[in-house]
Amino acid sequence: MIWIAGSDTLYQYFNAVWWEFTGQCLKTDRNGSASVEDNRNTWASSVHPEDIKGCEDIYYSAFPLHDSFQRQYRLRRADGKYRWILDTAAPRFATDGSFLGYIGYLVDVTDVEIEKIPTHDSEVSTERKLAQIALEVENQNLKVTVEKQAIELETVFEQLQGEIAQRCQVEEQLRQKTSELAAILQVLPDLYFRLDADGTVLDFKAGKTHNLPSLSEVVQVQQILEYLPPAVAIRFQKAITQVLVTKSSVSFDYVLPLPFDNSHFQASLSPLPWEQIIVLIRDLNESTQASVAKFQILAQREALINRIANQIRASLELNSILETAVQEIHKIFNIDHCGFVWYRQNTDVPYWEVVSEAKYPHLNSLLGFKPTSSEIGPIATKSLNKEIIQIDNVATENDSIARKFFTELGFTAFMSLPVHTQCGEIGAFTCSYCSGFRPWEESEVELLEAVIVQLAIAIDQAKLYQQSRTAAQIAQEKAKQLEAALQELSSTQAQLIQTEKMSSLGHLVAGVAHEINNPVNFIYGNISHASEYISDLLHLIKLYQRHYLPVPEVEKQIKAIDLDFLSEDLPKILESMNIGAERIRQIVLSLRNFSRLDEAGMKPVDIHEGLDNTLLLLQNRLKAKVGCSEIKVSKEYGNLPAVNCYAAQLNQVFMNLLVNAIDALEESFVMGKMTEKPKIRIRTLIENGDRLIISIADNGHGMSPQVQSRLFDPFFTTKPVGKGTGIGLSISYQIVVEKHKGQLQCFSAPGEGAEFVVTIPLS
Repeated sequence: MIWIAGSDTLYQYFNAVWWEFTGQCLKTDRNGSASVEDNRNTWASSVHPEDIKGCEDIYYSAFPLHDSFQRQYRLRRADGKYRWILDTAAPRFATDGSFLGYIGYLVDVTDVEIEKIPTHDSEVSTERKLAQIALEVENQNLKVTVEKQAIELETVFEQLQGEIAQRCQVEEQLRQKTSELAAILQVLPDLYFRLDADGTVLDFKAGKTHNLPSLSEVVQVQQILEYLPPAVAIRFQKAITQVLVTKSSVSFDYVLPLPFDNSHFQASLSPLPWEQIIVLIRDLNESTQASVAKFQILAQREALINRIANQIRASLELNSILETAVQEIHKIFNIDHCGFVWYRQNTDVPYWEVVSEAKYPHLNSLLGFKPTSSEIGPIATKSLNKEIIQIDNVATENDSIARKFFTELGFTAFMSLPVHTQCGEIGAFTCSYCSGFRPWEESEVELLEAVIVQLAIAIDQAKLYQQSRTAAQIAQEKAKQLEAALQELSSTQAQLIQTEKMSSLGHLVAGVAHEINNPVNFIYGNISHASEYISDLLHLIKLYQRHYLPVPEVEKQIKAIDLDFLSEDLPKILESMNIGAERIRQIVLSLRNFSRLDEAGMKPVDIHEGLDNTLLLLQNRLKAKVGCSEIKVSKEYGNLPAVNCYAAQLNQVFMNLLVNAIDALEESFVMGKMTEKPKIRIRTLIENGDRLIISIADNGHGMSPQVQSRLFDPFFTTKPVGKGTGIGLSISYQIVVEKHKGQLQCFSAPGEGAEFVVTIPLS
């Protein structure tokens, strides 16, 4: 009798022998197919009520494991009598390995002698013996069936052929499953025992590895409970009883003391036919160690990825990122060469360029190597299509172009993972081996993929950082240009204002000088005549005194006015007036020469005259005053020719430099830093025959290098508010450098005074 069940545990088919044995009718639907639910109900209605639960427990517990199974139960025959049935089932699999369900065959063993039912399996497996017995009984049934249906011989013969073929197929499947099971048991790390109801060891199967003492001890003892420690034996006894009563599997963990250490095991007990039990012993220590080892590998891999990611992201410099990545992978994989290549596509002929590498010292460097896509072949296309390239053995590579390319480089194995950034750039991470073929493991590929993800992010960040730096530099340059333009504008504006002031002051000075000059000339021109007239009158008075006797009134008046003193002092007064008028004439002339409104262009002038006129205007500041002694000026004039220059502007430079020297001396005197009398030294000379040198030095407190570095900057000043604008030296610098193509330099040190040197080319 044959039955078939699907992977959903539902019965799909019973053969005609089964229907005839049970005396039931096949129920079909409109299409002539039997209902699977009706099949299940039909089977259950024929099984003895006391056996249904045990049968279904065995049946449903086998499905998840896809294991073969046997079950014994009573099945009602067509005459109403129950017969003992041995039901043997094997799993069915499709060609692709998927589970299809079970196929089973039923054998009536009621009349079989008890000794023919196997209790020990010393030479051949139990399943094989049962299959042979079932085949014998089934053949007897077939003979009876043939005799009963001789009239329908041809039809029945065809049916029997199919059933015999099915029976042979089932037997072959059983043999295959038995062999497969034996092979599986051989490689699995577990230990298997088959016990009877009292715990006697019927047989055992040791897996590939186990951590138990010699199994011969167990076989010699026969009773597994006698071999185990009392506490463990009690648990085994309870589990055996539970399995026999409930017909279900039981599992529990226990500790077995061993010579070197206590070991943890798991025992799983499942029921077998004929009140037998199969026991599976699993070493939990090995499972735990394997789990720990796997966890450690995963943890190491995770730590490695994190370390590489941290090292990559520790820098925003692209070259540093790539260098870190290739060095780490080279060290971890222990490969001959690891590199990173960029795909340069913005050229007439795109090419790949090696930009970073890590290698062993004896290998040639590939930095700067630039193969084109045509030289690499399909490998380039795969990289552009984001495909991973794995070549375990270059010698067996199918593509001849790639094989030739890698062979010429000395590579015997090659792997490449593409890198595509958000910026649109394309690169590849390459790993190469030069000493025979090398199978690239899946874990290595997974690790590289994780690194590539981090690397792509880091590259994008580096690119964005580089772009931001470039933009910042451009903005900074523009800001500097704007600042310089603003500074120049401010300086020009200040210079224009100062020039306008100087121009206005020049007009004012010229006007005042002109207005003063007329009356001064009138006074100066008449003093000589007045002196002559007064001299004549005094001579006449002396003649009167010599030749005429004074009358009382005249005598009285002579005494009143002290005529002798008047005659002596009046010429002196006239001489003083003459000196004062001459002084006024010199000042007016200096004012006119300083302003030089009639000399806007360049013309030859006397430099010494300009210096003297400037000193004359500053004469009042050179005199002694409260808080500062007189400032002495020493002149060391050389023999100078007339110098072609802008006289008025150069006089302005002299004025600014001399005023700056006077201010420094006064400040030093007030601060108590003067150890000697204040003085200014002015030197002029011709150097190398083509340059005019004008030096103005003071012996003040000097200045620091920081102040000197900004001395000629517009609006920079060390003077208090209200005493300086910070544009005098800046304008002087522009006049000397820009107008006269010369130089204006300052030499100073704290406590050593300051010297300003004006250099003007004579040509």
